[in-house]
Amino acid sequence: MNTSFPRTARLTQRADYDQVFHAPERKSSDRCFTVLGRCRLQGSTARLGLVIAKKQIRRAHERNRIKRLIRESFRQLPAREKEALDIIVIARHAAEEHDNAAIARILARHWQRLFP
Repeated sequence: MNTSFPRTARLTQRADYDQVFHAPERKSSDRCFTVLGRCRLQGSTARLGLVIAKKQIRRAHERNRIKRLIRESFRQLPAREKEALDIIVIARHAAEEHDNAAIARILARHWQRLFP
């Protein structure tokens, strides 16, 4: 299994983010995260974009921890290889209150909603 998070698995352009924000086809939300998804015509695997605002999560080490956990959870997702879906994860203030295992469980629930 490849353990890297390649550039092809990331949303890198503002236009990609804008497409998902303006017309999300799939949504999942709770106290910690809002996850938006939009199918795309070209490409073969899912791509991930992160929005971790300093206003929501103040300390940089907490923002970095949450980003690492989201990327790792997404990377291990088997369904991402099958669907051409652009996903944006927006973190909320409540996310920093949870430990790593709880965040992994929360993200697993979001992935189940987005990848039925």
